[in-house]
Amino acid sequence: MTNESGVFLPGNHEAEMCYGGEADLHKHVTGCKKNPGHEGFIPLKDFNASCLRSHYHDDDLMSETIKTLAALTVQVKTKFTSLKRPEFYPGTQVPYPCYKDRGSYVMRLGTGRVESVSKYTESDESGTCRCAKCQVSATPSKAWGKVEVMTARHVVFDASEARQTRCVVGFDDNKSPGVSLDGWEVRRANIEGDWCKFTCVSCDLEMVNKLDKMWRRFKDLCREVKDKYRRFVDVDKLTVIVSHPHGCPKQVSVGQWTHKHERGDWIRYWYTTCTCPGSSGASVYMLGYGGLPYSKPHSGSNSKGNYSGEYYC
Repeated sequence: MTNESGVFLPGNHEAEMCYGGEADLHKHVTGCKKNPGHEGFIPLKDFNASCLRSHYHDDDLMSETIKTLAALTVQVKTKFTSLKRPEFYPGTQVPYPCYKDRGSYVMRLGTGRVESVSKYTESDESGTCRCAKCQVSATPSKAWGKVEVMTARHVVFDASEARQTRCVVGFDDNKSPGVSLDGWEVRRANIEGDWCKFTCVSCDLEMVNKLDKMWRRFKDLCREVKDKYRRFVDVDKLTVIVSHPHGCPKQVSVGQWTHKHERGDWIRYWYTTCTCPGSSGASVYMLGYGGLPYSKPHSGSNSKGNYSGEYYC
């Protein structure tokens, strides 16, 4: 939706707010008004090539790409709301998410995706790990890693929120609770586009190395998929999202993008792909459009459907 001046008007954000703590989540799942029954979500363990259109069944290239995207998908758990959140979205009278919660410690859940990985050893002279464990240790690790995560800005607004954020890697099902990364700083953010890139830190080198390997593999797969299925790009308009709806384990949803809004070099998409509260910030993968290096996080929904944040074309 846009106003008479062509300014985009945001609809409902899809961060999951837990005013009663994580104990609220079961209530949110069972009482969900957006998608009662949660049809259209596929548990990660049940996802395979048969969940896609028939021309993607001949090999595992597309399903491997989506499973690798899932491996890079993280649950974002933020427990503080910045004092600097604005009252309205810029240029509008649309209330900005969580403005009334400024300065409070309220759990907010979203989704993000690993964007890059940097690794350091003692010989790099890059100091010691900044993770929560090392911050209170007499012998903080000199071998550690930085993991950059992309999410929606209404999920993580600025550094004060990033420092109170944990990203859970590998929360694939209820038997796999995952491993946490500690938020550290915001690298880049844009309020109009509703995206935020922030850095997490960890001295769990096994996890850091695994994410680095997955990130490199995902970049290669995106190129292979785009080359192989180029003829289907504007036919299928395939749009896939892996997210943590209502703070639940990873779910895959498959749909199509329906239309887009371009503003100079910036673009956002609308799509039929299922989302729910907790899906905010999830990477929107669109065949031929959602590849690298640019990624658009899921932002919210309005009368036209679910829509992404605005990012480079």
